[in-house]
Amino acid sequence: MTAKALDDFIRGLEQTAHAANVAEEAFRADVARRIRELEQERAFAFRRLNLLRALSPAILAAKDQEEAEAHGAAALLRELGWSNASESQHEVAERFAPVITAIWQTGRSEDEKADAAPVADALAAFEKWFAANRNGPFLSLMEVEIQELPLVEV
Repeated sequence: MTAKALDDFIRGLEQTAHAANVAEEAFRADVARRIRELEQERAFAFRRLNLLRALSPAILAAKDQEEAEAHGAAALLRELGWSNASESQHEVAERFAPVITAIWQTGRSEDEKADAAPVADALAAFEKWFAANRNGPFLSLMEVEIQELPLVEV
């Protein structure tokens, strides 16, 4: 092998090493992005679950649809931590009313074959409206920021 052939071979190895490095970095970036997506999907799924678990008893305890909507709206505002609801918060509660109605109607149904598709559809429509009109996902409102406290030795 001549010196030129050896130099060419080493340059080839260097190019292969750089290409492998670039591929690895791209893969790691894709994995990190996908992990963030999955984390958000998981968080939103649990927030959705916890919200409907919290609202359903208040809604289903109502004697009629009007009372269900009032109890559901109050429970929604409470779950979001909105005690003195502003005009925009009232709008959110009003837009959430079809979800409350769907929960009440589904919970009151005597049809054995009834499913919760109307609840899922109403919730999806509400979340779509919220995202389009509030510049972000509805479920991000339920994000709880955990404050780190300093460690104090006694």
